[in-house]
Amino acid sequence: MRKRSPYTWTGLGLIIAAIALFCADFFIFHQTWLMALSICTLIMSFILLALGRAVPNMPPEVCSLLLETGIDNIATLIEELGITSKAIYIPSSLSVDLPRAFIPLHSNGSTPQITRALPQRLITRYGANSEDIGLLISTIGTAAAGMLERKPGNSPDELEHALTTLFSGRLGVADRTRVIYQDDNIKVEIHKPRFTTSTNWSHQCLGGPLATITASIAAESKDKPVRITREEQRNGKYFVELEVIG
Repeated sequence: MRKRSPYTWTGLGLIIAAIALFCADFFIFHQTWLMALSICTLIMSFILLALGRAVPNMPPEVCSLLLETGIDNIATLIEELGITSKAIYIPSSLSVDLPRAFIPLHSNGSTPQITRALPQRLITRYGANSEDIGLLISTIGTAAAGMLERKPGNSPDELEHALTTLFSGRLGVADRTRVIYQDDNIKVEIHKPRFTTSTNWSHQCLGGPLATITASIAAESKDKPVRITREEQRNGKYFVELEVIG
């Protein structure tokens, strides 16, 4: 109970006040304005309780530091290994628990076909050949997928709803999204992004944070591996294009 946010405590207090006002008006005063005040107080309490659930346990500055540290470590690892191939984002059905990013260590021009759940190891094998090996890592998209209450269905509307819930509601890094399916391609428009993207080695391999989250949620929605083919920011929008693999 002590760990509840101030929004939650205030919301609970307003619920008690609303009940007290309602009882006083119903049994004693019989005033319309007092009834209206009790209803408004009750509505405000529900809003504060919702805010209490949405506010993160850690300050945004601490979250930003942790994110930057994780990105820097991944960038250092990828740069030291000299990896140039694009990451493949796989759904939870192929990584046991949550969607993750798989980075092939050998790029021979062909796209790795991942058809079974990969072992939960940093360096893992996906095929029978000696070169069928890569890195299986968690990304910011992995953590974002864990924030969803349920897995999105295989439709543009459900994917759009899931992304908007994350970007606008839980994370507060954009206003809304628009999703378009075109055969094996997915086009996503993120409106008014509020996330700065730094270009480093990991960005070339994994994509930016917004693209990473989009790819992870899209892989979960389609239940198939996806790969980022393009990302661009212009005119107050962030555009991400994905290719569905398999």
